[in-house]
Amino acid sequence: MNWELLLQILALCLAAACAAAIESTPVDLYISPDGDDTWSGRLPDPIADDGPFASLERARDEIRTLRKSGRLPHGAVVHLRGGRYELDRPFALTAEDSGSSEAPVTYRAYQDEKVILSGGRTIPDFHPVKDPAILDRLSEEARKNVLQADLKTAGIDDFGTVAAPSNRLELFFAGNPMTLSRWPDEGFATVDSVFAEEPFKVHGIDGDRVGKFTYAGDRPSRWSREPDVWLHGYWFWDWADQPQQVKSIDSEERTIELEKPYHNYGYRPGQRFYALNLLCELDRPGEWYLDRRTGLLYFWPPERIDTGRAVVSILSSLITVENASSTDFQHLHLEATRGTTITVNNGTDVRISGCTISNVGSWAVRVDGGGRHSVVGCDIYQTGEGGISLSGGDRITLTPADHLAEN
Repeated sequence: MNWELLLQILALCLAAACAAAIESTPVDLYISPDGDDTWSGRLPDPIADDGPFASLERARDEIRTLRKSGRLPHGAVVHLRGGRYELDRPFALTAEDSGSSEAPVTYRAYQDEKVILSGGRTIPDFHPVKDPAILDRLSEEARKNVLQADLKTAGIDDFGTVAAPSNRLELFFAGNPMTLSRWPDEGFATVDSVFAEEPFKVHGIDGDRVGKFTYAGDRPSRWSREPDVWLHGYWFWDWADQPQQVKSIDSEERTIELEKPYHNYGYRPGQRFYALNLLCELDRPGEWYLDRRTGLLYFWPPERIDTGRAVVSILSSLITVENASSTDFQHLHLEATRGTTITVNNGTDVRISGCTISNVGSWAVRVDGGGRHSVVGCDIYQTGEGGISLSGGDRITLTPADHLAEN
């Protein structure tokens, strides 16, 4: 037997097998906080003048280019190196970013590194309050503890609104949501009486459709210098709450009038509410207030300010998937959005697995339409409206969407 020939044949077979294996694996791309979008994105670490990309968009666009040139037969895996990514805009995927069942496109944390995608901005510089006019509105104890930061100097000029669920700027410190200044600090005040300007009766209960009522005590007399007072109340039924902007306060008559539109269910005596968005009520650790005219954020941190990261939510969402299919998101931490963090509309087989989603103004994940989308093994907490919303299918034909939420 010619052993030399046999060894050559075996070597050729092994080389062919290795080449086939390489050809059948997905393309690996890398993103890093230390990356550069002018680099190739094919290396996990920077080396001289090459290394990982810096942004999700650059990796997405590279995948588009590879697909158009026929160099993406087995899909792609985008590895995000550990670190914090504060996005300037939601990461958007469309139909042209789809994978296939045999060749999906995956965005995932690199190995076991912690990847944070944030829709917020870190506020680095807090200073003691020195403006006498501001100090005069604070309690003696608060004057010693409240700090201020200039959001405009930090490049933030979108302050959102006080109450709109999908556009409400929030403050987080050390990973926890802080409390917009309020009174009372715990529990509620109550409506003393209504004026019956547009009276009505439902289920034997008297109410008034006009948002004008009296209150007990003198606390609201302190609010005369507050430019944008809101009340959050259960105005008629204990299952229907709504924030309402204050139009005027008459401290002599102990009367509060609300801005229109009034609450759908009207108002009645004895119902509960609390006041919010008042600098003068910033009176305990963990509370904050934003002056939207000046862009100054006032904050009484629950711990020393240098022991945690202060973040304000800016983006409405972090990831939007529109008509895309066979796309996976794995082991990512997503945080600090004003609205829904991940939205999936139509398409098929989008999978979100092993992710942590927290500190969001609306939903963590919302799926509308399409089929076979799944949210699996995710940790979700501190959301403004809910965790996971799945909708789809055809009611007329009774065709299911086959979406899945599993823990």
